[in-house]
Amino acid sequence: MNGTAVAFKEPAPLTIDAEPDSIERAIGIATVNAIDSMAVGLIEFWESGRLSLEGKARGGAAIAAVYELQQAAPDGFDFVAVARAQALKILRARAGGQQQDFPEAPVAKIIDGVLAIVGRVEQAMAN
Repeated sequence: MNGTAVAFKEPAPLTIDAEPDSIERAIGIATVNAIDSMAVGLIEFWESGRLSLEGKARGGAAIAAVYELQQAAPDGFDFVAVARAQALKILRARAGGQQQDFPEAPVAKIIDGVLAIVGRVEQAMAN
């Protein structure tokens, strides 16, 4: 840190206004909302040394939304591939669509982190 304070503005949750009937789009939006919630939680933890109850609830609700979509997906549907592709598409568009400047590899790791958490929820719910 250089000592300059920067005000963090929490991203507004995305909605499904553009394509309400598209499960793929809904999965991408839910995945990006989960990434946003996790980022807000990381900043909150970094600033205060703990995660508030509101932060925990926000993150839990965001992961639950992705999990619910995963459970509702039809048999044979490649949920992970769709979540990756759609979240990357949304995040790339959010960044201005500049392919050459978009850090795809690190963003893909963040998406995989959210999907890993959803996988752990799935395992816990199966037991």
